[in-house]
Formats: sequence, C-alpha cells, structure tokens
Amino acid sequence: MKKIKSLIVLSLMLFVGGQMMAQTRGALFLGAGFPVKDFAEFEGFNDFALTTADLDEDDGGAGIGFNAGFKWYFNVGVKGLGVMLSVDGFYNGPSSKLKTAYRERETQIGNQYLGGSFAYEAKPKYINVPAMLGLNYIYHVNPKFGIYLEAGAGGNLGFITNMETTNTRTILGVETRTKSQQSYENALSFAYQAGIGFEVARNLLISCSFYDFGKREVKGEEIVKTTTLNDNVTNSVKNYNTFGTLHPIMIVGRIGFSF
Repeated sequence: MKKIKSLIVLSLMLFVGGQMMAQTRGALFLGAGFPVKDFAEFEGFNDFALTTADLDEDDGGAGIGFNAGFKWYFNVGVKGLGVMLSVDGFYNGPSSKLKTAYRERETQIGNQYLGGSFAYEAKPKYINVPAMLGLNYIYHVNPKFGIYLEAGAGGNLGFITNMETTNTRTILGVETRTKSQQSYENALSFAYQAGIGFEVARNLLISCSFYDFGKREVKGEEIVKTTTLNDNVTNSVKNYNTFGTLHPIMIVGRIGFSF
C-alpha cells in the first residue's frame, strides 16, 4: 500500500513539474540604457556624487550604457497573464561632459624651479545588477504579433569601480609622487521597473522600459601613497570618505529572443 501511495505522489510530482515546464518560457535581452535626471547630470566636481563631500549633491555624470539580461515567464492559468522573474546587468561609463572635465583637470607643468603633472589612471564606472519579480500581460493581436505590459520590483546590487589618480610634483629638484586609490562600497537598494513591448513571430521581443535602481549613499576607503623619488621613501595613509547620494534611473531600449 505504501509503495502504491509513493508511486502516486511521484507521478503527481512529475506531472505538475512537467506542466510547469511546459508553461514556462525564457528570453535573453540585449540593449542600451539611457540615464535620466540626476544620474545623467554633471555640473562640476563640486556637485559630482563621487567626489563631493556634500551628501545632498547627486549628479552622477553617467553616459549611455549597455544592458544584458534574462527573463523567465510562468503561466498562472489566466490567458495572457504570467509571473515574471528577471535578472539584469547594466554598465554605464562617464558621459561626454564628464570625460571632458576629467581631461581638463589633467595637467602638465614644468620650469627650472617647479614641475608636475596630474592624471587619472582609472575613472569610475557604474555597474547595476537588479533581480526582480513581477507580472507580465500580453495581448495577441494575431498569432504572429502581440503587445505586452510588465512591471516588477526587487533589489539592486550597485557597484562603482575605483577612481585612481597620480600627482607628481618637483620643487627645487625634489620630486614626489602621490598615488590615490578611492574605492566605493557596494550597495543593495530597492529597485523597480515598468515597460511595454512587442512580440513578433513568437520569438522576437522589442521593448522599452523604465528602471529605478533606488538611492544610495556613496562612501568608501581611500589609500594615498606618497613617495619621495629622490630617496624612494613611501608613506601610506588610509581615509574613509563619505560623498554624495547616487540615484540611478534609466530608460532602457532592448531586443529580446525567446527560448
């Protein structure tokens, strides 16, 4: 009797699992992320969230970036309606305005008494990895074309790559070199998305979405190494800095492929 019950339970599990697999589909998306609002703004380093000491400053200076992501859709038994699970990766470098400001800050001077240079060895980039759960609804105009709406919410893990600078000075023949490496702490924040898209021939997806990755305070450790090159003596100092507030928001255009 126990063997029969076990066989029935196993059969039910296999049947339910098969039904779920049959009603599940996935999609791979590739596209571009267009920063908006303060995340895209840059008015100067005093307002730049990665360098200012003012928590109220929130310029991100982010440029157009790249996106790749996966979405899984689970049928809930209602025609056109499904549960959506998404995992994405977003990369944004500095905007053209911020790149120009970096170049203008870099200097090279020299005469018989005073010389020096300042250069950025590494400039910060933004990486955001959101994972969200939500709903998707699709209306098929005909078997080959559908229009869908979707929305989701979850968490975003935000990364900022290091900023590294080298400052060299020569005063009356004494040369010193200062290397600074500012790292930024990773942050977990609430995020949400909403979008509209088109399904063509059941396999091709074209979408436009709004993503809000949530606010985060920018902070992290700075290591400053100063070397007197004449005698090759190095002093190292560590600082913990707090900066402005970052709020990544983007409009995302993508093409997807169902599988």
